[in-house]
Amino acid sequence: MFFSLLLITLFGHVSCQIIPNTLCTDNFNNDACQQIARDQEMTCQLVPTKTDCILDADLSLPTLSVLTAEEAFLASGIVSENVVVIGEILEGNVPYRTVVIVKSDYLGGVGDQLKGLKYCHPGYDHDKRITRFVLEELDWKAVSLNCEDDKTLTELKYKAFSEFYGDSCRPGTWTEDYEFDAFLKNKYPSLCKLCSSETCSSYTVPLNDSLTCLTNGGDVALSDLSYANAFFEIGSNSQNYRYLCPNGTLTTSLNPCVWTSQLNRVLITSRQSASTMESYLKSKMPSYVVSVDSTGSTSLERHLAHLLQLSNTDKINLLLPTSLNSYVSAQRTFPISPSICNRILKWSVTTELENRKCQWLQQASITHGLLPPISCVQSEDNDTLSSLDNIAQKGADVTFIDANYGYIARRKQLSNAAYPETDVTKLSKIVIVVRNETDWYKELKDFSGKGICLPSYGGKEWLAFIDLLRKNNVIQNSIDYGAIFSSFVGESCTPGANYKDLDIANTNSQKLCSNCVPIDITETARYCNAEPNNKYYNSRGALKCLENGAGDYAVISLNDLPEYYIKRPENQLFRIISKNGSLSNTPGLTIDENAPIAIIISGEVVFNNVTPSTYNDTILYLKHMEVEFGENLDKAFKVFESFNHTKNLLFPDSTPGLTFEGSSNQYIGTYKTLLSNSEISGPVVNGVFQPSYPAIFIVLVITFFAQLI
Repeated sequence: MFFSLLLITLFGHVSCQIIPNTLCTDNFNNDACQQIARDQEMTCQLVPTKTDCILDADLSLPTLSVLTAEEAFLASGIVSENVVVIGEILEGNVPYRTVVIVKSDYLGGVGDQLKGLKYCHPGYDHDKRITRFVLEELDWKAVSLNCEDDKTLTELKYKAFSEFYGDSCRPGTWTEDYEFDAFLKNKYPSLCKLCSSETCSSYTVPLNDSLTCLTNGGDVALSDLSYANAFFEIGSNSQNYRYLCPNGTLTTSLNPCVWTSQLNRVLITSRQSASTMESYLKSKMPSYVVSVDSTGSTSLERHLAHLLQLSNTDKINLLLPTSLNSYVSAQRTFPISPSICNRILKWSVTTELENRKCQWLQQASITHGLLPPISCVQSEDNDTLSSLDNIAQKGADVTFIDANYGYIARRKQLSNAAYPETDVTKLSKIVIVVRNETDWYKELKDFSGKGICLPSYGGKEWLAFIDLLRKNNVIQNSIDYGAIFSSFVGESCTPGANYKDLDIANTNSQKLCSNCVPIDITETARYCNAEPNNKYYNSRGALKCLENGAGDYAVISLNDLPEYYIKRPENQLFRIISKNGSLSNTPGLTIDENAPIAIIISGEVVFNNVTPSTYNDTILYLKHMEVEFGENLDKAFKVFESFNHTKNLLFPDSTPGLTFEGSSNQYIGTYKTLLSNSEISGPVVNGVFQPSYPAIFIVLVITFFAQLI
């Protein structure tokens, strides 16, 4: 009887498990969260990005979250009807509402009728988050691009604006590449002619200063309704100017028409939880909720208000549960992915989840007006090698790769586009390890003929080790790395040496795979694949290979080991050999900065460099992407953060941003040197690299001289 009751209790507990209601936030405050958890109705869920809150709601989880206007706008084009809006936050300052104002003698129309008019644009630098898509809404209605293969889409856009409008003002930054920005302003000066500053610098109050430009010689201006209302109250402005509507009609100052009406912040949850969350807000935040009788605040109000980022004057207007898509589409028009000159940047991904994150990046790029538009292409075998092959065969254009694949990418004729600025705690510290009792080692040449344990063949450890041997004249000075490595080592385990698609010629796979075994101890056959089923795969496996006597030394990346693994007592069995060839006096894996044979970044962005314009389109997109979805504090999408509670999709989570050619970062420099040395037959460079000129700069120089001929 007791046993039966125990089973009922156990299985009953499993089947009736209650998922707690969660307040999903990236604005965590431990004290506030402790307070709201006291009544056991709600708990905090800290996430690095609100995207995870939206995805949880889409999975019907009982989660409540507040979204900014742009977060809601972005998500509305992706999520299902299961994500619903249950309330909007009414603030003292009304969200922006863009308007277009023209002279009263303008006859209407938003196409060729605007050709030759002097356009007073506010520019792209604003305190409020007004996206490029919104700020160019009139432009894309009126202007068409003429495709030219030798120009980037960004240049084609500003060239088209310059040829369509008369002398105008479009102040501030046009592109995140500052050299290219200066080039464009020098080449298309009519777009700055009406600006009060000769340098075309940003306005002080952009949406108001564009109206000043209008009265100082302009014909049409983009502004905000609040500034427009004040503008029409000045003198005879109400007789001299009209509103131009999106459909081309004209209205007076008494009947304004708006182009884009920004959303309020909204409260979202899953459709199944809507009633519960609405009741919770009414009972716990009565003084904030509109039309709820309240004799005073509850003990939780200020804690909830802090987590929901509500000011004392903000109000929550509860709504009937409405799908996020329906709520947004009733107020704003969602952009269609543009197809401009048949140029699309195809991003290669390796998993379904990475593909989903890529689709969010694709949507975010559209809503923020980035060029070129991107698409997502999942590799056939769902791994990095097939992704690289896809790019090499022009089925895709660009992807991020781990530093393990840098050498292999070069074998496939791929080029670098950008490097991640890796958090110093996530840098790859590559070291040589031997067993503590090793008595055969005196100098680097003693490695000859000995068995090596490597995390993977062709990877960063393999590359750094060969480079070390070449620089110290221990190994043949050749760029045929497959041949010189195979002849230098004895029977070893280098997972992946059996892969033909690594494109590493003259590899003696039989020798390099001879000591590899499967993780399943019941199997006896040799197993050389670079995957977890190989007992000696990755840095942890390479240490196990050394520990088991399957090799005489190992070359590993310390940062690829779990933190607890580096400190385990068993590591006293090992000793480090420093890059100067000396054997450490003390056992263990704890090292100083001089011990690693190389310290490098996590990886790089690579692409198929087909033409200069392809390169420049890619670089301009990446720079704009980094600013919009990385650098900006108030961003609707975080490209360098985890996605759906999963780390390292599209980019490592340790990435604070990207850097490009010419960076002085020493760890990027070391990585570049390893790769460049692998292509140099003569004496190799010892650690220092020379910055190269960005391709955008080279193309500008070529263009300049071409115009002189």
